Parts: sequence; C-alpha cells; structure tokens
Amino acid sequence: QEQPPQQDPWALFPTSTTDITSESLSNGLASVLTPWEDLINDSTDGWGLTYADLSPETESTPLGVGFLATNVAYALTGLLLTWQGDVFYGCVTELAGVVSFWYHYSQLKHGQLDSQPVKLALMVDYMTAGAALMCTGFYLVTFPQGWTQIPGDALVAGIAGLTSLGLCWVWEMGYPYLFWHSLWHLLSAYAGYTVGQAHIAAFT
Repeated sequence: QEQPPQQDPWALFPTSTTDITSESLSNGLASVLTPWEDLINDSTDGWGLTYADLSPETESTPLGVGFLATNVAYALTGLLLTWQGDVFYGCVTELAGVVSFWYHYSQLKHGQLDSQPVKLALMVDYMTAGAALMCTGFYLVTFPQGWTQIPGDALVAGIAGLTSLGLCWVWEMGYPYLFWHSLWHLLSAYAGYTVGQAHIAAFT
C-alpha cells in the first residue's frame, strides 16, 4: 500500500521576501514547535502551556503598557553586559527580553484562554528564558573562588525574583499576576546583571 507523502514542516515558511507575512511566519513556527507543544502538554498534564487571563487589561491600557515596559530591564541588562565585554550573556539576555515582550504582548492582546498565538509565544519564552537561566547557573558554579565571589545582592534579588515567579502561579490571574510577574522581570534582570558583572571581573 502506497504511503501518503510526508509533510515538510518547513514548507509553511516563506520562500522569498514577498512571501513574508506575520501569518506565514507564525504558521511556520507553530508547525515546527507542535511536537514540543505535545511534549509539554503530556509531561505536565496540560498545565505547562496555561497562562493568566489578564483582562480587562490589554496591551494599550496603562497597566498593560507598564507591565510590558518592565521587559526594558532585560534590554538594559543585555546592552550593559555586552558593552562591558560579555557579548554572549548580553545577547542571551536581550533575546530573552524580546521574547518575553512578545509573549506578554500576545497575552494582553488576545486575552482569552487557550489562544494558539499566546501558547506559541509561551513555548518560545520557555526556551529563551531557560537559556538565560542556564547561562546564569553556569556562571554561578564556575567562579574561580567559588561562592565567595557571588555578590550578596545577586543572591537576594535572585531568591526574591524566583519567589515572585512562584507567586505568579499561585495567583495566575489579573492584577496579582501583573504585580508579581513585573517584580520577577525587574529582580531577575538585576540578579543577572550583577552575576554578569561579577563574572566579567573574575575573568578579566
């Protein structure tokens, strides 16, 4: 029996500049990431790709704009670390900030739960934020003189940031989420900056 032809997941990507649209890019990326979506859903019983409904706030309300603006902390951190000589960590932080903005903009714009564009952005956010966290963790365990070289304010900000992130999942709704997740952005960016600075000082 003749087998049906295999679908090329890359076929949905544009083949020329005239084909590039936000819809084609989104569809192409969604096709490539579908197996990862299934893996996350199966591993977490569907919880991993849930997200907070932030209505009535949107991407254009004052609170929504303020929430999105907290991602600027990642941009500043990335720029400063790159300027000071740590190009890799700076770029990883920049990328995490851009994707975080994309995810939360989609979250505010689409509002309703189980929106595919939001879930797509969330999956990419997991990847880029995870890369930034792994890089931070690598720095923490590779200081020549061990934990004594880790700045105390980095540890305080990191623990406070992770606590804020955890509280986002306890109150995964509206205003509490906006508050705690904003703190996560600000505290994690500061912790990353101080760890990056200490790492630059230790190896220069």
